[in-house]
Amino acid sequence: RMPTTEKSSKRTLLFGGTFDPVHKGHLHLLKMAATFTDYERIILMVARISNFKQNSNPVSGSERAKMLSLAVAEFLKENPDYPIEIEISTLEIERSGVSYTYDTVKSVYENYEIEGKLGFLMGDDLLSSLDRWYRFEDLKKLVTFVCFSRDGKKIPEGIDADIKLIESPQVFASSTDIRQGDFSMLPDSVRDYIIEHGLYR
Repeated sequence: RMPTTEKSSKRTLLFGGTFDPVHKGHLHLLKMAATFTDYERIILMVARISNFKQNSNPVSGSERAKMLSLAVAEFLKENPDYPIEIEISTLEIERSGVSYTYDTVKSVYENYEIEGKLGFLMGDDLLSSLDRWYRFEDLKKLVTFVCFSRDGKKIPEGIDADIKLIESPQVFASSTDIRQGDFSMLPDSVRDYIIEHGLYR
């Protein structure tokens, strides 16, 4: 469902990524969210690419957001009964300076009506370093960390936060492989856009 204009309060999951480019692994996580959680809205947050990560030919935030909107439109066409509203947000790329999860979460609360606690989708590879995140003590009061994992990972000892670890099948796709020319894990519309605009050359 495309976003409605009225600002009703919704159980919301934040899914941030550089989406450089968006691929079928990301879309698979949208399916997992519908299967294993009861969120009513997913906000796809296009992340700023840190200066440390930029390859010599970075793709702009607006182009990454455009590819994301193409991928979501294609996904909703293929999954017409998808039960969760999907919104794409560029709040983070519009904000200058270093983007910390804490600041992004605060801005989501300021810009959206959130029912209960915001869900924050994250990779299980980040669990062990979670307590070292910027302002973690404040962040953990604001979100439930939602983590899809397939290999029976446990929450690391000593990390005290609201974490939902969900056993679910995973799809492996690598943005790095795509940037190096393997387009097999791209939605068709995104592949066409990349070829048409000569991205990742």
